[in-house]
Amino acid sequence: MKSLRLLASALFALSAYVCLPVILVVLTADVTLRYVFNTPIRWGQELAAILLFLSVVFALPQSWLSRVHISADFLKEFMPAVMLEIVARLIWLLVLVMSCIIVWQCWRDAQFMMLIDESTPELYVPLALMRGALAVGAGLSGIIGLLLIFSRTPLIVPDDAEEPSP
Repeated sequence: MKSLRLLASALFALSAYVCLPVILVVLTADVTLRYVFNTPIRWGQELAAILLFLSVVFALPQSWLSRVHISADFLKEFMPAVMLEIVARLIWLLVLVMSCIIVWQCWRDAQFMMLIDESTPELYVPLALMRGALAVGAGLSGIIGLLLIFSRTPLIVPDDAEEPSP
Protein backbone atom coordinates (compact mmCIF):
# COMPACT_ATOMS: atom_id res chain seq x y z
CA MET A 1 0.00 0.00 0.00
CA LYS A 2 2.94 2.31 0.68
CA SER A 3 4.21 2.06 -2.90
CA LEU A 4 0.66 2.58 -4.19
CA ARG A 5 0.36 5.77 -2.14
CA LEU A 6 3.77 6.94 -3.39
CA LEU A 7 2.82 6.34 -7.03
CA ALA A 8 -0.56 8.06 -6.59
CA SER A 9 1.16 11.01 -4.90
CA ALA A 10 3.72 11.26 -7.71
CA LEU A 11 0.99 11.26 -10.35
CA PHE A 12 -0.94 13.88 -8.38
CA ALA A 13 2.18 16.04 -8.13
CA LEU A 14 2.68 15.71 -11.89
CA SER A 15 -0.93 16.78 -12.37
CA ALA A 16 -0.89 19.70 -9.95
CA TYR A 17 2.64 21.03 -10.38
CA VAL A 18 3.32 20.36 -14.06
CA CYS A 19 0.13 19.93 -16.09
CA LEU A 20 -1.95 22.72 -14.57
CA PRO A 21 0.79 25.40 -14.58
CA VAL A 22 1.70 24.59 -18.19
CA ILE A 23 -2.00 24.90 -19.13
CA LEU A 24 -2.09 28.30 -17.46
CA VAL A 25 1.05 29.55 -19.22
CA VAL A 26 0.08 28.21 -22.66
CA LEU A 27 -3.48 29.55 -22.54
CA THR A 28 -2.33 32.93 -21.22
CA ALA A 29 0.23 33.21 -24.01
CA ASP A 30 -2.34 32.03 -26.58
CA VAL A 31 -4.97 34.55 -25.50
CA THR A 32 -2.42 37.36 -25.34
CA LEU A 33 -1.02 36.59 -28.78
CA ARG A 34 -4.50 36.09 -30.22
CA TYR A 35 -6.05 39.33 -29.03
CA VAL A 36 -3.05 41.66 -28.87
CA PHE A 37 -1.02 40.57 -31.89
CA ASN A 38 -3.65 38.59 -33.85
CA THR A 39 -1.32 35.57 -34.05
CA PRO A 40 -2.62 32.69 -31.89
CA ILE A 41 -0.54 29.66 -30.99
CA ARG A 42 -1.84 27.01 -33.41
CA TRP A 43 -1.24 24.12 -31.06
CA GLY A 44 -2.10 25.92 -27.79
CA GLN A 45 -5.67 24.69 -27.44
CA GLU A 46 -4.69 21.12 -28.27
CA LEU A 47 -1.86 21.08 -25.72
CA ALA A 48 -4.16 22.52 -23.06
CA ALA A 49 -6.81 19.87 -23.78
CA ILE A 50 -4.25 17.05 -23.58
CA LEU A 51 -2.81 18.36 -20.32
CA LEU A 52 -6.26 18.86 -18.80
CA PHE A 53 -7.13 15.25 -19.63
CA LEU A 54 -3.86 14.06 -18.10
CA SER A 55 -4.30 16.18 -14.98
CA VAL A 56 -7.73 14.69 -14.27
CA VAL A 57 -6.63 11.12 -14.95
CA PHE A 58 -3.46 11.44 -12.88
CA ALA A 59 -5.24 13.07 -9.91
CA LEU A 60 -7.98 10.42 -9.72
CA PRO A 61 -6.09 7.72 -7.73
CA GLN A 62 -4.98 10.27 -5.12
CA SER A 63 -8.55 11.50 -4.73
CA TRP A 64 -9.70 7.95 -4.07
CA LEU A 65 -6.94 7.38 -1.51
CA SER A 66 -7.58 10.70 0.22
CA ARG A 67 -11.34 10.14 0.14
CA VAL A 68 -12.00 13.59 -1.27
CA HIS A 69 -14.24 12.32 -4.05
CA ILE A 70 -17.92 13.26 -4.13
CA SER A 71 -20.09 11.17 -1.84
CA ALA A 72 -23.66 11.20 -0.61
CA ASP A 73 -23.07 11.70 3.12
CA PHE A 74 -26.71 12.57 3.74
CA LEU A 75 -27.53 8.86 3.39
CA LYS A 76 -25.69 8.13 6.65
CA GLU A 77 -28.73 9.36 8.57
CA PHE A 78 -31.13 6.94 6.88
CA MET A 79 -29.19 3.66 6.97
CA PRO A 80 -27.83 1.50 9.74
CA ALA A 81 -24.04 1.22 10.00
CA VAL A 82 -23.98 -2.35 8.65
CA MET A 83 -25.89 -1.33 5.52
CA LEU A 84 -23.60 1.68 5.00
CA GLU A 85 -20.58 -0.60 5.17
CA ILE A 86 -22.10 -2.98 2.62
CA VAL A 87 -22.97 -0.10 0.29
CA ALA A 88 -19.45 1.33 0.64
CA ARG A 89 -17.89 -1.99 -0.36
CA LEU A 90 -20.31 -2.32 -3.28
CA ILE A 91 -19.29 1.14 -4.46
CA TRP A 92 -15.62 0.11 -4.38
CA LEU A 93 -16.62 -3.03 -6.30
CA LEU A 94 -18.13 -0.76 -8.96
CA VAL A 95 -14.91 1.27 -9.04
CA LEU A 96 -12.97 -1.96 -9.54
CA VAL A 97 -15.30 -3.20 -12.32
CA MET A 98 -15.28 0.14 -14.15
CA SER A 99 -11.50 0.37 -13.83
CA CYS A 100 -11.11 -3.09 -15.36
CA ILE A 101 -13.43 -2.16 -18.23
CA ILE A 102 -11.50 1.05 -18.89
CA VAL A 103 -8.12 -0.74 -18.82
CA TRP A 104 -9.41 -3.45 -21.17
CA GLN A 105 -10.87 -0.93 -23.61
CA CYS A 106 -7.71 1.19 -23.50
CA TRP A 107 -5.64 -1.87 -24.32
CA ARG A 108 -7.81 -2.64 -27.34
CA ASP A 109 -7.94 0.99 -28.50
CA ALA A 110 -4.19 1.49 -28.12
CA GLN A 111 -3.42 -1.53 -30.28
CA PHE A 112 -5.63 -0.19 -33.07
CA MET A 113 -4.30 3.35 -32.69
CA MET A 114 -0.72 2.14 -33.00
CA LEU A 115 -1.63 0.05 -36.03
CA ILE A 116 -3.01 3.05 -37.93
CA ASP A 117 -0.57 5.51 -36.36
CA GLU A 118 -3.34 7.77 -35.05
CA SER A 119 -2.17 11.06 -33.54
CA THR A 120 -3.43 14.51 -32.62
CA PRO A 121 -3.79 16.94 -35.55
CA GLU A 122 -1.47 19.75 -34.43
CA LEU A 123 1.17 18.25 -32.16
CA TYR A 124 1.20 14.74 -33.62
CA VAL A 125 1.06 13.15 -30.16
CA PRO A 126 0.25 9.44 -30.59
CA LEU A 127 -3.23 8.84 -29.19
CA ALA A 128 -2.12 5.44 -27.92
CA LEU A 129 -0.13 7.35 -25.27
CA MET A 130 -3.32 9.04 -24.12
CA ARG A 131 -5.02 5.67 -23.81
CA GLY A 132 -2.00 4.41 -21.88
CA ALA A 133 -2.25 7.31 -19.41
CA LEU A 134 -5.95 6.60 -18.94
CA ALA A 135 -5.18 2.92 -18.37
CA VAL A 136 -2.59 3.80 -15.71
CA GLY A 137 -5.05 6.02 -13.83
CA ALA A 138 -7.84 3.47 -14.10
CA GLY A 139 -5.52 0.61 -13.13
CA LEU A 140 -4.39 2.39 -9.98
CA SER A 141 -8.01 3.21 -9.13
CA GLY A 142 -8.91 -0.46 -9.60
CA ILE A 143 -6.11 -1.61 -7.31
CA ILE A 144 -7.28 0.89 -4.68
CA GLY A 145 -10.83 -0.44 -5.06
CA LEU A 146 -9.66 -4.03 -4.71
CA LEU A 147 -7.67 -3.25 -1.57
CA LEU A 148 -10.57 -1.37 0.00
CA ILE A 149 -13.11 -4.09 -0.80
CA PHE A 150 -11.08 -6.60 1.20
CA SER A 151 -9.92 -4.14 3.85
CA ARG A 152 -10.43 -5.31 7.43
CA THR A 153 -10.96 -1.79 8.71
CA PRO A 154 -14.44 -0.29 8.34
CA LEU A 155 -14.87 1.97 5.32
CA ILE A 156 -17.59 4.04 6.96
CA VAL A 157 -16.61 5.78 10.17
CA PRO A 158 -18.74 7.85 12.53
CA ASP A 159 -18.70 11.61 11.93
CA ASP A 160 -16.92 12.31 15.21
CA ALA A 161 -14.09 9.78 14.67
CA GLU A 162 -10.96 10.15 12.57
CA GLU A 163 -10.98 8.27 9.28
CA PRO A 164 -8.60 5.30 9.13
CA SER A 165 -6.15 5.24 6.26
CA PRO A 166 -6.89 2.47 3.74
